[in-house]
Amino acid sequence: MTDTVSETGTGYGRPRPSHDARLTEVGPGTPMGEVLRRYWQPIASSSALTSDVPHRTRILGEDLIVFRDGQGRAGVVFERCAHRGSSLYYGRVEDDGIRCCYHGWKFDVQGHCLEQACEVGGGLRREVARQPWYPVEERYGLVFVYMGPPERKPELPRWDCLEELEEDESYHATWPIPGAEVVGPVSDFNWLQAYENAVDPVHAAWLHSAHSGFQFDGVGTIGFPESFFDHRTIAERVSYHRTDYGVKYVQKYQADAPEGEEGAELEWHVEVQVPNIIALPDYVQTTPDTRHDLLIWVVPVDDTHQRAFFALRSADPGRFMRFALGITQNGKQQFELTEEEAQRFPGDVEAQRSQGDITLHSEETLAPSDRGVVMLRRMLRTMMDDVEAGRDPQGVHPVDGEIRRVESRIITTSKTAAKDDADAAAARA
Repeated sequence: MTDTVSETGTGYGRPRPSHDARLTEVGPGTPMGEVLRRYWQPIASSSALTSDVPHRTRILGEDLIVFRDGQGRAGVVFERCAHRGSSLYYGRVEDDGIRCCYHGWKFDVQGHCLEQACEVGGGLRREVARQPWYPVEERYGLVFVYMGPPERKPELPRWDCLEELEEDESYHATWPIPGAEVVGPVSDFNWLQAYENAVDPVHAAWLHSAHSGFQFDGVGTIGFPESFFDHRTIAERVSYHRTDYGVKYVQKYQADAPEGEEGAELEWHVEVQVPNIIALPDYVQTTPDTRHDLLIWVVPVDDTHQRAFFALRSADPGRFMRFALGITQNGKQQFELTEEEAQRFPGDVEAQRSQGDITLHSEETLAPSDRGVVMLRRMLRTMMDDVEAGRDPQGVHPVDGEIRRVESRIITTSKTAAKDDADAAAARA
């Protein structure tokens, strides 16, 4: 008789996998959608938004038009015209608003109907018509929109890292990507997969180095030492912390130094601020003890797509290029890869997109190194609970006024005794 071996753990009969809808779905009325609508969201680049033509976009599951009228005012209105439903994407921007292509109804940036071109007297009761609209404000080179309940609208926040431009500094907020200059590039997977990546430092020690080769430009020269990516020690060198506005991790490492000397001990701090902001220091030219200068927003388009917006302050033209092009795969940009190269040298896009349109949370097996992800998810769940209970979520205040501190940076924690002695001698001289 043949002995049989009991086989366990096979795929047969497993429960149907599912995603966490509360965390990931963003349409009107959904728990996370209502949280995200309590915050100002970037919707366009200020400099790229001109009075030439209107621009179609989709944010939080809503189809919108963003435009700038001839007086320079930015506006966000529903795409579907309130008259007969034609798209305002085909409309004409005029001095005081946007005019529909179908029957010539014109609306200002707050949706007031200014004229009904084909009606007697330009529309004797045109004030009754109102194109749905959302409030906008501009700051840091971006156009922001508020899509939440009007009575709960907070002030548009300020962040210390972007305040008080110094001489020769300017804001950069426009992607040099054809078709994405105004409303940003779109990625075809759920927003949370991209957002959580920012509190997952372990992936850099494997995906961006051990698996695909060093993908951050500057490694071993102006950037991180190769030891920064040592996957054998990464778990011991990272700690996770709550901040006033979100979550951050701190990764310890040692700078390269001439032979026979020890490099300075450094800390790499990366913070995410709720609900969808990433503060990422320069990862190509890693200069310690300098002011942070960049915020990134991961803005959901709908449940399975997201857009990236950024605001960068700098007097160095190279800083923007380091941010935009500083991660390469087999020496190429991600969009330049063949399918074979993408398989052999995957990066963030391949890893995150391969999780699925929305990752299947029921299939995850979380580990201690996922602590940052767990902390962030708990924070987001608390925010949903707050909104459902009628409270403002974390970081939302009807009257704010304060400038928000961003905790991302590279910090020198100590130098070698020899270097300290040399510094002291130089100071005495």
